[in-house]
Amino acid sequence: MFARALLFCVALMTAAVTIAYPAVTSQERDAKEAYARCWPGAFREFQLTLPISPVEREILLQAPVWPPQPVAEEDGPALKRYLAEHCPKPPARRDETRVGLALGILGVGGTVLYWLGPYWQVLHRRLLRLRPDSGYRPDLADAVFRLADDAGVAVHGVWLNADDYTSNAVAFGHWRRRHVELASGMVRRFDEDPGTFEVVVRHELGHVRHRDLDVTHGVTALWGAFLVLLAVAFCFAVSGHAGDPTYLLRLSFHLALLAGLLYAARNAFLQSRELHADAFAVQGAGPTGQGEERRRSLDAFFVGLAAGRDGSGLPFGTHPALPRRRAALRHPALAGELSAWEAALTGCVALLAVNLLLGDSYDIMGTGWRLGFLEIDVRPLYPWLALPLLLPAGAVLGAGIRHTVTAWGGGRALLGRLALIALGLYAGLCAGCALHPSQMDGADRSAQLRSMWWSPLTGALGLGLALTAALSVLALAVFALACDAVCGPRAAPRWAGAYGVLVTATWFPAALPGGSAPYVRGVVIGIALLGGAFARRRPGSTPAAPAPLTPQEPVTRTEAPSLTGPRLLLAHAVTTTVTVGAVLVAARLLVRPPDAPLALVAASSLVGHTGVLAGAAAAPHDAEFRRRIRYAVVCLGLSTGAAFLEALGGAVPGGGAGLLLGAAGVAVAGRVSASAVYAFRHRRATAPPAAAPSDVAARPGPAGPRGEPGNPPRRTTGQHR
Repeated sequence: MFARALLFCVALMTAAVTIAYPAVTSQERDAKEAYARCWPGAFREFQLTLPISPVEREILLQAPVWPPQPVAEEDGPALKRYLAEHCPKPPARRDETRVGLALGILGVGGTVLYWLGPYWQVLHRRLLRLRPDSGYRPDLADAVFRLADDAGVAVHGVWLNADDYTSNAVAFGHWRRRHVELASGMVRRFDEDPGTFEVVVRHELGHVRHRDLDVTHGVTALWGAFLVLLAVAFCFAVSGHAGDPTYLLRLSFHLALLAGLLYAARNAFLQSRELHADAFAVQGAGPTGQGEERRRSLDAFFVGLAAGRDGSGLPFGTHPALPRRRAALRHPALAGELSAWEAALTGCVALLAVNLLLGDSYDIMGTGWRLGFLEIDVRPLYPWLALPLLLPAGAVLGAGIRHTVTAWGGGRALLGRLALIALGLYAGLCAGCALHPSQMDGADRSAQLRSMWWSPLTGALGLGLALTAALSVLALAVFALACDAVCGPRAAPRWAGAYGVLVTATWFPAALPGGSAPYVRGVVIGIALLGGAFARRRPGSTPAAPAPLTPQEPVTRTEAPSLTGPRLLLAHAVTTTVTVGAVLVAARLLVRPPDAPLALVAASSLVGHTGVLAGAAAAPHDAEFRRRIRYAVVCLGLSTGAAFLEALGGAVPGGGAGLLLGAAGVAVAGRVSASAVYAFRHRRATAPPAAAPSDVAARPGPAGPRGEPGNPPRRTTGQHR
């Protein structure tokens, strides 16, 4: 958990440094160019004013033209005065100031957002505080505090969300001030079904106990501060005051992509933490039943939840799919396994951030030379800059593969999971290498690729990255099997994470201290071979297939395509054409963004429309589908408006009217196509449930219109589960 948080933080700091270096004003650029043009001529004129030395006199007797000798050290002050008199004042180098300012905005802004987050949540959701000694329902607050004492956590306050009618609870807060929010539906749940109330509250207390709350809110606040910094850099690039607006604008799109990857990685992390909180909720014995009874209550709650919200478990969701939650509820070892999606995100984030940071080697060299710890190099490349990103990524991969090995035991099932993880890691590494902006100072990117360990073995980038992914996963899996054989369950994840750090350090041997790369590589190979001798297969630990999710009553879906037959095919064709065009526009934004601000807004909004439309097709329930469709229409409206304003200056008559009509058609076709995909995804939810037995008998929920399968609860903005 903390290794992932460290990777997120280092990646955001890397992105802030990458923004700071090219953020030069046009005045500084013009002054630098003027000084660079004046300096050689003024220096030559100053050399000619100096007395002729004996060496120069001998050269002059032999040839009419001679090269002036270097300026002596005692003439240095005179040279500075001469250059100051005959050349414009050179601009002061402010790289260190800009880097410090960017990191300061990131750190201070993240801290402010972290500490103000709970207060904003209380005001925004208009929460009512519940107290054990007074106010509304003191027994409700007393029950939550009693459960917190039993769980060994400290809760500062209990709050009621009167606008949320679902049976839901949310943990929020910051360090030493944790709170629990209860939806109004939990009041009835407390009166009629205290067992489910207890297990739901214990789930939220599990987030506090495992420190998920602190890590998640801290990383989210830092990510929000980075978005503000990125927005400032983007506005500076399009304002016309930037020294190199083209590169800064292109870099902003790459950093926006990195921010999106970090958001997806954070959500994947949240999915795994939800499974750990589920396991904590059903541990031990409580006043309302043993752990088995808690497991049954939580499973029944999941079945009821499926009626109102068919959790799809998409990679960008904050909560896992309900079948996965039920499977992890029966087999807690599945909670910590590493998925192929998480491996791909880890590799892509690490290598993309490494490429961005290594691309700034020239600027870092200048900063280090002025501070006195780096020497001047013609084409600098500092692979040691990759270590702060590779080391936490290695810890994430090592610990995650160890949990996967523990969950799946041995045999073909484990081999299949490891193959998927290796494939995901390979895809992430390839994407991280490909998503790289060209450098301002003409840095040779092939040099940083040649610094990876596979370069002496093969010159092909794809084959080299495949070797990196496959051998890394193989070595970590063998070591994980050995850890289970010789280490305890508490020490094994730490040793696996430490070995993962060693494995990823060998990806860039040039990053290690001089002469130590062969020894580190030998240690990694030796540990893998030794682990193969101690590895043993543990039969009987492979989990069973996930239990089928069968709601008690059919679920009615209201969102379905309004067109059928040829008209539906036409809508799909229009949406596909727009999607392909948006993908090409997105690729162009990463390579060469347009110079005109209106064209930039039109292109960015079109890409946003396609992305939000895809999110609507993947929505978990009807209300979310409608909300995302509205966002997609807003993005398309922005794109159309910007393109319309740009078309007003053109010479094409009637182009604006045709553009508006085309946008209306695209919006209608997009909604129809998205609703068709949405209905197809939920086709099993609309059919009567199959008579498949479950390993957990679902208890009937409390009577009433809300919270029952077949009666979707009201959705609000603050819903968590």
